[in-house]
Amino acid sequence: MITIALIGSTSFCQKVQALAALDSSYHLECYEYKDPAEAPQLVKMIERCDVLMFSGSLPYDFSKQQLEQLQIPVVYLRQDVQALAITLLKAVQLGYSLMRVSLDYRHEEEWQSLCNDLHHPPTMQTFCLQSAQPSQPVLAFHRKALDSGQIDLAITSIHAVYDQLCEEGYPVIRIIDTDNDILHTLAKAKEQALLVKAEAAQIAVGLIRGQHCSQEELAEFAQLMGAALTKREHGIAVYSTVGKVKSVIAHPLFKKWHNALHEDVRIAFGSGRSMETAYNNALVASSFPQTKKFYFMDAKQTLHGPYPIVEQQLTHSIEHPQLVTIAQRVHLSTQNMSRIFAYAALQHNEPFTAAQLAQFLQVTRRTAERMLKKLHDANYITIIGEQSAHRKGRPSALYRFKLPALTK
Repeated sequence: MITIALIGSTSFCQKVQALAALDSSYHLECYEYKDPAEAPQLVKMIERCDVLMFSGSLPYDFSKQQLEQLQIPVVYLRQDVQALAITLLKAVQLGYSLMRVSLDYRHEEEWQSLCNDLHHPPTMQTFCLQSAQPSQPVLAFHRKALDSGQIDLAITSIHAVYDQLCEEGYPVIRIIDTDNDILHTLAKAKEQALLVKAEAAQIAVGLIRGQHCSQEELAEFAQLMGAALTKREHGIAVYSTVGKVKSVIAHPLFKKWHNALHEDVRIAFGSGRSMETAYNNALVASSFPQTKKFYFMDAKQTLHGPYPIVEQQLTHSIEHPQLVTIAQRVHLSTQNMSRIFAYAALQHNEPFTAAQLAQFLQVTRRTAERMLKKLHDANYITIIGEQSAHRKGRPSALYRFKLPALTK
């Protein structure tokens, strides 16, 4: 099932939830705002999901800086000329003259085109919305137009402006978010999420070349990748998936490990439809010499890099107030909670067992199970099933994290 995080107004989220109930292939997690300017804070609050959807371009524009840190696709509902035309038809049906209407709209050229198609001069008062447009100037524009007596109705594309004008008793309608546009955007979100999942599931190979990589460093690399190492003709290889590799090489723990390598050690990654193709692409990527940098060659033999792009601090500070609060709620030390957040980031929303967590934390399985029980009681993980045991004994529970994103 695809999980879609939806950021929008309360009324928009309710409408989308009603439409989404018709399709059981995805699940919505709604994050509601009173004003589009609140969207960046909501982005920081979203839990792990497959794709992020915005109610429109305005909250999307407000959040662009925060979106740069996400590793999931992002879509937003685009109000097109059809939605505007339907809204104008509604205004006429309500008895209003289009010459006595104030309108805020994002795409001025579409509005001009619609006027030409309707053979109607663009005589109504219009406010052209800009990227990350605050609500207050738009609200003031409609108030002034309505108070002048020359305008009988305000048409707005901003839910917060609509709510405020309604509260103040002004005649106002919203540009209609049509069912068709919402369903189309949901389908696009699902399609992009499935595309990313398919790419993430592709075979990937990490390749280490050089004589100065110790057994301890190799063991740490295997632990980070969650896979066993294989000795090959040209070096040490580890087989994984694209999704796992991308989450690992973006993580501070990997960057710390990479920075500590000897100058002569070369590392590279490759992906492909088969293990050999992925290995060969990793071999090609390793032939581009860059001191303390490495490349990733994908299945289309496109070279990505050099990596690492940005150095980051190792794990989250144990003094981070949000981390301290969570640790106190779970009854774990902030050090352990920080390491659990680090492991969750490496998991990339994949299920895991108590034994896998124990291996990463370098604790006993019993200790890891106690930690997991505390996390489960606090609703920071969920049990999604069981992993069948190949030997005697009970099958292992499979967990998935539900940790919040820590703010900067």
